[in-house]
Amino acid sequence: MTRDEAEERSVALTADHPDRETHRFLPRQNAAGDWEVVKIGLPPADDGGAAEVRADEKPPTPDDPRESLTRNLGPYAAGG
Repeated sequence: MTRDEAEERSVALTADHPDRETHRFLPRQNAAGDWEVVKIGLPPADDGGAAEVRADEKPPTPDDPRESLTRNLGPYAAGG
């Protein structure tokens, strides 16, 4: 089998094979230099974390009460 044939076969198996939900089919070159398609099992899906996760809304930020001159100066600005 050539590399192109192995790639085409892996695509076909991924689309049509009954185990496509639990396995992946990939082309591989073996030790002899020939190409083949390997079937790799996937770990089972973890449905334990199916609960919805939400972040709390951030409350609106109040306006800065300082004057604009003071507000725009950095924390280390020299005064006066």
